Amino acid sequence: MHQRKWEDLLDKVEKMFGFIEHTTDEYPDRRMTVETAVFDGASGRIKLERTVKPVVLDQKTTYSKRVGGRATTEYVLSDDEYVDTVRFFKWDRLAREWKQIDMADIGR
Repeated sequence: MHQRKWEDLLDKVEKMFGFIEHTTDEYPDRRMTVETAVFDGASGRIKLERTVKPVVLDQKTTYSKRVGGRATTEYVLSDDEYVDTVRFFKWDRLAREWKQIDMADIGR
């Protein structure tokens, strides 16, 4: 989801329901940003989570064939291309945790 569409979605949610919590967390070591919005909707408490991180261009694995040898993985990340991931969660009162909503189930 592009930045503009995400902002439009947040504006609509804020106008209709209002936010309980709206945070943006930066993770510079992973070059990742996580934006979270929590609100009380018609079907209960909902959390929207958008993750923006660079595209993985290459993955290099270094290992040895010796017993007890360590394996390390190094990722080559893009400087100008990013992946946006949006996930939806619903609060489960009985389990007291967030359950991810599968988008394929919403249309059914």
